[in-house]
Amino acid sequence: MKHSIKIALTGIMGAGKSSAAALIKEAGITVIDCDEVNRHLLKRDEIGYQRVLETFGEAVLSEDRSLNTQALSDLVFTDLDKKQQLEAIMHPLIQAAVIEQMDQCQEPLVVVEVPLLFESHWESLFDEIWVVRSDEEILLERLHNQRNVSRKEALRRLSNQLSQEEKCARADVVFHNNEDLKSLKSQIDIQLQRLREE
Repeated sequence: MKHSIKIALTGIMGAGKSSAAALIKEAGITVIDCDEVNRHLLKRDEIGYQRVLETFGEAVLSEDRSLNTQALSDLVFTDLDKKQQLEAIMHPLIQAAVIEQMDQCQEPLVVVEVPLLFESHWESLFDEIWVVRSDEEILLERLHNQRNVSRKEALRRLSNQLSQEEKCARADVVFHNNEDLKSLKSQIDIQLQRLREE
């Protein structure tokens, strides 16, 4: 059986990964979302939930004993050691789930949306790496308007990620997302067409 071509889709917060993923899905391509995999693993009685509870205790639970993701987020964003603890729990679990889903894919192409691809050192899992980038002012405005994230908070979060320049330098393909979705779609279509012809 011919294996799927495996593409990683990444980019810094606010650059437009999710928009690109949605356009790729619309083109009929299977897209695996690491954030979605993470959310599933943190559901009550899933292995991620159990390990997070063992490590961080009841303080990260809601009254109904589901995981309080806001409490967990507040905890790890203010404490680097706790952030590293959480990543040490979740990244291997997410990676195993993603590999399983990619291996099960029967399509010629599968795209995985991986926010922290380089930071997690997952590059070797993929045949190509696609990065979505935006000019900083545009993405700061997007984060403010679409997610209500202040400029100061956005810059703080972005400082925890590899820079756009570094991500673009390591990419096989870079999508420039400074304009509208039509512009982004045309760039994606070119790459999908290239892969179909190879």
